[in-house]
Amino acid sequence: MDYDDVIQELGSFGKFQRRILFLISVPLLLTGFGAPATSFILGNHPHRCKLPFYENDTFAVQSSIHDEMINASIPKKLDGSYSECTLLVNGTEEKCSEWVYDQSQFIRTVTSDFNLVCDNVFLRSNLKISYLAGFFVASMVSQLSDVFGRRVMLLFLCTLSVVVVFSIPFSVSISMFATLRFFEGFCAMAFYQVAFVLVIELVGPSERIFTANLSKILWCLGEFLLILLVYFERNWFYLMLWLAIPTIPPLVYWIPGVMTESPRWLLARGKTTEASQILRKIAEVNNAKKKFDAAKIKKEPDPGIRVILRELFHSRLLLKRLAIVTSNWFVVSFVYYGLTMNVDSLGGNLYANFSLLILVELAGYSTIYFLNLTGRKPVHLASIFGCGVASIVSILLIQFAENTLYWLHITLALISRFGISALFAVLYVYTGELFPTVIRSIVMGTVSIGARIGSMISPYLYDIADGKIGKMLPLIVYAVITIIVGLLSLRLPETNKRKLIETVEKANEEITIQDTKKDDLRGELMPLE
Repeated sequence: MDYDDVIQELGSFGKFQRRILFLISVPLLLTGFGAPATSFILGNHPHRCKLPFYENDTFAVQSSIHDEMINASIPKKLDGSYSECTLLVNGTEEKCSEWVYDQSQFIRTVTSDFNLVCDNVFLRSNLKISYLAGFFVASMVSQLSDVFGRRVMLLFLCTLSVVVVFSIPFSVSISMFATLRFFEGFCAMAFYQVAFVLVIELVGPSERIFTANLSKILWCLGEFLLILLVYFERNWFYLMLWLAIPTIPPLVYWIPGVMTESPRWLLARGKTTEASQILRKIAEVNNAKKKFDAAKIKKEPDPGIRVILRELFHSRLLLKRLAIVTSNWFVVSFVYYGLTMNVDSLGGNLYANFSLLILVELAGYSTIYFLNLTGRKPVHLASIFGCGVASIVSILLIQFAENTLYWLHITLALISRFGISALFAVLYVYTGELFPTVIRSIVMGTVSIGARIGSMISPYLYDIADGKIGKMLPLIVYAVITIIVGLLSLRLPETNKRKLIETVEKANEEITIQDTKKDDLRGELMPLE
């Protein structure tokens, strides 16, 4: 009897599994804060140079005299708006070193605290990258859960997260803020990946979709909580303190018996005794009808990480599959974070646009419930091609109706967000099912590296050009890469309702059988001589 059969006997989604899901729910809510919060922490205020001779200068006009001073000291651009980076000194335009900021939308942000405008505007993109760079490193370090275990990594990440997130509001320099945001991103993504793998390995095959989608729903709930916080708290210092509070509850993981290790991981590493103890605990908590027999568990020897990696890199079939899946993760992250961290580029009300994007994202994740009916592959392909088509239509709309049909611009952006969110949800399930247990966490870390590279590049895409070209360039890139990767994904197999593969050897056997069936089918279609 293999592991999935044992879990079915003990309860594939009983009280034990639900308790673990509850324990990780708060940290998963926290992961929905970080990246979207960037748009508000680094809010882009309208601004102008501070009047050097006016001690209490503000962006808002205080009086008619103040208005006259502004008109006399701040040059105007061709569109009639005030220059943001220069002022008039003895009739000559000169760059300024102090600014005043509009506080109608944001009272205080990192941008206004550290004057990340004009010649320093590139630092805003760098600070966006610092958080996503933490995602990138987490993609590599989270693979250590295959070596040290899921529980050990969760304990480390929860503890580090408390220290880091509470320190961010007290940053005294840009470098300190960037460093702390890096570690915040690292903790958030590493926790998300390790927790996801742990939960998937605790439930039966029929419950994987629900548990995977629950993690995405919690992400969206975190975004909803964020939009409420940023609407009522416009000061980034206090906002960060509010966002730090959810890092405290996960410290209960340190209490013995609260957070479990993955029995599937223990079995894969040859630690049968420890796995048996946890499985007995699952049987006890779930009130399993059948008495648990440890002898039923297949004992998998621990080949060691080097042997596992050697097997992976000697399997051309798995490497091809890994390359296709990694390209999918690159695309989904590139487009998702491009839309998320540049929501202000849509125009209109920032809070309304962000709320609409969250609602559409939640709807996109709901498509995961169709996976058992349609399979993973059809939803996967429909999502990625749908996003590509929406991007193409958006390009045409900007070219021929840039300043009209505003509602259609927003609608197409929402369609893209829906497609990319659905793809995100499917990939988390699909990727875990495409690879064997012994390398699953390594694979999740590897594909996530591709995703993080995409997310780190995406913020700069909006800074390359201005005007119509600047608006069209991101969409052109989105359209091209989604269509190409969608075509590559046609080669991926369906995994619906199949048991998880345990070893690289079994994975190679399955892939070979699938290819043989395809060849036999093609042979049957050939005319007989």
